[in-house]
Amino acid sequence: MIKNKKLLLAEAEVTIAEILPKFLKPLGYEIITCADGNTALELAHLKRPDLIITDATLPEIDGFKLCRLLKSDFLTSYIPIIILIEKRQIRKQILEIEQGIDDYVVKPPDPIDLEVRIEMAIRRTEHQVHANSLTKLPGNRAIERFLRNKIAEAKPLSFLYFDTDNFKPYNDRYGYLKGDEVIMQTARIIISAVKKFGNSDDFVGHIGGDDFLTLTSPDKEELISENVILEFDRLIPYQYTEADRRLKYLTVKDRSGKTIKAPLMSISIAIVNNKNHPIINLVELIEVAFEIKKYLKSISGSKFLVNRRKTNAGIKERTNVVYNAHFVKAPKEKKILPNPPLGQILLKQSIISEDKLQEALKEHWLTGELLGQTLIRMQLVSHQDLKKFIPA
Repeated sequence: MIKNKKLLLAEAEVTIAEILPKFLKPLGYEIITCADGNTALELAHLKRPDLIITDATLPEIDGFKLCRLLKSDFLTSYIPIIILIEKRQIRKQILEIEQGIDDYVVKPPDPIDLEVRIEMAIRRTEHQVHANSLTKLPGNRAIERFLRNKIAEAKPLSFLYFDTDNFKPYNDRYGYLKGDEVIMQTARIIISAVKKFGNSDDFVGHIGGDDFLTLTSPDKEELISENVILEFDRLIPYQYTEADRRLKYLTVKDRSGKTIKAPLMSISIAIVNNKNHPIINLVELIEVAFEIKKYLKSISGSKFLVNRRKTNAGIKERTNVVYNAHFVKAPKEKKILPNPPLGQILLKQSIISEDKLQEALKEHWLTGELLGQTLIRMQLVSHQDLKKFIPA
């Protein structure tokens, strides 16, 4: 039996909606219920369940369309979906069942059969995807599979490798729990930039630790990178104490025991695209990305660098290149977002405590809600509190 897993049940038929939770909860599952497709779509992003059970005939968005929408979004594509369907519908809907739905159960579902299918679907997904337990983003197996498919398509492709500079000194000084918060916030910054400035079919994965990647198109690579840098440099300094922010460095010991001044964290983005040089295979892609990453590590501050190398005809080796890292400065014009961030404003005004803010931030980073919405949903602040600090 798989315990401590979260299931989303989208079911409009009252009888099934009442019986299934009564059967599944004693098995150790947390059950979230809803009765229509729109709510199911919203809850899938908000709650990130380990599995979704949906009726084929949901109101507003039916089960088949719900499945297509969830599988087309990298944030929810890894979640296994079991669809509940009338026996007479199977032959008619067989093509849709085969495209993106992980399994189906004939209505009314046999509880024992459903239990086995749930366990099998969750185990299969954990084996194939290995989503990162901290950020819930696709992990290395899903990344490798996605990368190989994209390279094989030979379409315009841009690979962005994100690496946090000076993360280790921060982690050593502040502890791994605070380090995890930085990783979660960095994930949210990258996801938000890709969702806002990328393409609908772009991909974000968590390689491990403080390393992330994005697959997009060459026309989006710089816009995504610029906005990741702007948000990272705006928000991450607030992970430090005010005294450390003023100093702009941490006094720590390096691996040899020597005392050094480690700058505040920044982010380096190595970009490899196939505009001038085709990406032949995964090994070559990683080699070029790591070469750029190594160079960027020698430069302080947040920056990105696009691979500019070309291949000479008949020569396998790439020609030499003069690197030119791009640094992004905060715009001088009026900022859309408050600075300092909303959470810091509320903290300074003693409207919320540090502990409650961190609790809300973790929800905000995982769900993608606006922080204000999360704070209100968790009943930590009121609408009136927020109106004072958010312009109309």
